[in-house]
Amino acid sequence: MLTLEEKGIPYNKLLIDELNMPEWIQEVSPEKQIPFGTELESGKWLYDSDKMIPYLEDKYSDRKKLGKPDDVDKVGTNLMPSLIEYLTSKGSEEEEKRTALLGVLREINNALQKSDGPYFGGKDVNAADLRVAPQLKHVMIGTKAIKDFQFPGELHGIHTLLEAMEGRQSWKKTYYTEKYVSDGWHKKMEVMGAK
Repeated sequence: MLTLEEKGIPYNKLLIDELNMPEWIQEVSPEKQIPFGTELESGKWLYDSDKMIPYLEDKYSDRKKLGKPDDVDKVGTNLMPSLIEYLTSKGSEEEEKRTALLGVLREINNALQKSDGPYFGGKDVNAADLRVAPQLKHVMIGTKAIKDFQFPGELHGIHTLLEAMEGRQSWKKTYYTEKYVSDGWHKKMEVMGAK
């Protein structure tokens, strides 16, 4: 949705329970990948941000340029897998998984600090910011909710990115409450047997 907002493409939003998706979604997105959407004029179904963003960049090339995932920095590609591993870890492996997650966060932070900030591409938002910033917000909320982990203050690049993103109209129009995200992570951990 961030990409749609940034490019000024009209859309309708429907939030669904990721753990209790309606049956019709499997017909549209066989692997139940989110986000997904349908293009109103053609009826074409789109899913997976990494596929949707290039499609939208090509189709709406006359609108704001954000770049395609292949055109921008690949930093943070291990963020969500590292988050899941940490949140589901127990006992002696918990410290190892926390350290691995912190390593990914430091890579992201270093990339941001090398940019002309606050975004990965410098002064204006690009596809990498739109992909990574929501994931970082999930990391902050999920780790606090599940592991009572306090996000490190020394990751200034990440904090600056999130502050800049949270100030954008696109973020304000598309982001949901911390409680919604926290409750979602609690449900997901129960389903995964990690709680």
